[in-house]
Amino acid sequence: MRNRIYIFGIGLLFSYNISISYSYHLCVVRNVTNTNNNQQLIICVGDYHFKNHPANKSQRIYIESLLQKYSRKSKLVVEDVGSINNDGRMVCCNFGINCPNGLLGQLANTARSLGVVVDNVEYRYCRVAGVGPLLNNINVNPHSFRSSATISTLALHKEVSDEIEKIKKYDDGKFLNGLYKRTVAAVHAALLKIDFNKKLTVADYCLQLPHKDYRIQLETLCIFDSALIDMNIMHSIIACSEVPLIFVVAGGSHIEHVSSLLMRMGCDVLFTTTAPSLPAIRKVLNSGSAADSSDIYPAAIDISIIDKFIR
Repeated sequence: MRNRIYIFGIGLLFSYNISISYSYHLCVVRNVTNTNNNQQLIICVGDYHFKNHPANKSQRIYIESLLQKYSRKSKLVVEDVGSINNDGRMVCCNFGINCPNGLLGQLANTARSLGVVVDNVEYRYCRVAGVGPLLNNINVNPHSFRSSATISTLALHKEVSDEIEKIKKYDDGKFLNGLYKRTVAAVHAALLKIDFNKKLTVADYCLQLPHKDYRIQLETLCIFDSALIDMNIMHSIIACSEVPLIFVVAGGSHIEHVSSLLMRMGCDVLFTTTAPSLPAIRKVLNSGSAADSSDIYPAAIDISIIDKFIR
């Protein structure tokens, strides 16, 4: 029987912890640069982790209603660690992530059941299963968690290096190909510095991290390669230029980067919210001075405004 890891608060930077989350950022983009000069609508919804936010349930219901209504003419690009990805992965060493709630939790599975074409760009299953419990329990010995004591750093290394090799094969034009090349080089350099390529378990590796900045080190392990998710999202959008409606639902930082890239590629922005300063929020949360204060989090948005743009 596969082990199921229950994750209810990995940390702010762990954008793929989506058991309790909501949308704070929205960007609606019109693409008129595809091959047949057709108009394509790209709706980018940014997810944010915050415990028990009241907007969570209603936003998820609304997203599902859109997917159901436009299932025949849309595609969903999503960052969903709770569902199988397009490479057929969903677990790491028989450890899976049980996160059915929130904006992203098992959204890929739900969309597929509605007949929507889905591209789940998530690949960090070993990271979430191995490092996630440690971020949830920062003062507990890493060997206390079966997944952390079982999953090897070689497995973490492989899931990143495999993704790098996949992205190297993308061919999406001069602009994106150059971006892919630079991103892959930067992530590869970061991977070498982290030095995952050893015969250690995640627990062994994390036990060696400096105690004074242990949380920051764990967060770095989680996000150092996040730009690869951005590249996968862009490739997925470019690969379906004939689809009239694309929904992109992912962590807020990914949505910010992807919307910026789409604008640089000549897409028209029909609507966008102003994304808050996430680094400033992280600094306050990491200080521990206001970790439970809702006023430091970005406000939830009324995503039903999307109705105005879909015809």
